[in-house]
Amino acid sequence: MDQQRARATIRHLWETDRELFRGHLLRLDPESRHDRFNGGASDEFVNRYVDHCFAPGDVIFGAFVDGELRGAGELRPLTSAEARAPLFPTPSRAEAAFSIERPYRRQGLGVQLFERLMRAAAVRRIAEIDFTTSADNRAMQGLARKFSAEMHFVANQITGRLTARHADAFSIWREAVSDASDYAIAMLDAQARATRGLAAAKRDSDNQAN
Repeated sequence: MDQQRARATIRHLWETDRELFRGHLLRLDPESRHDRFNGGASDEFVNRYVDHCFAPGDVIFGAFVDGELRGAGELRPLTSAEARAPLFPTPSRAEAAFSIERPYRRQGLGVQLFERLMRAAAVRRIAEIDFTTSADNRAMQGLARKFSAEMHFVANQITGRLTARHADAFSIWREAVSDASDYAIAMLDAQARATRGLAAAKRDSDNQAN
């Protein structure tokens, strides 16, 4: 792809999107997977990781290009108490992580995902967002600088912290509307995938019968 900004649809991912999220992470090339997990990660590790995603308190957004999930941004409370908190907990901290498939890097997907995560953090009264990245992950470091993150070098890694914006009534309303719309789209997508799966199974059965 060229260096122009990708035309992506950013939406909240729900548990019905788990397999889409799994497929995205498994498609990451070794370097991209290393950047995402700050080290080597086998397919088995990725599968175990995805199995534990979408817990209460987790917020995951996906970047869809031409209908396919090509990037993701994750926001998670840093303590178990915060993970069980309601939609509007007391001000807290969370950690963020991003993954972009190599052919779709440098297309602005990271910025779009970061912007949506910042909105979600503000609404959930998350005061600070932490992240950790490898010292050679220039893309993540550049993305963090765009949002004025404070960064420190520690043992071959970069740790960073962002101060989340304060949510006003309009941003709270906009996030609620976005989440409702994203949920409806996710349900329709899941139904369409199930229908395609049934149709494919029927074709295979018919072919075997013939």
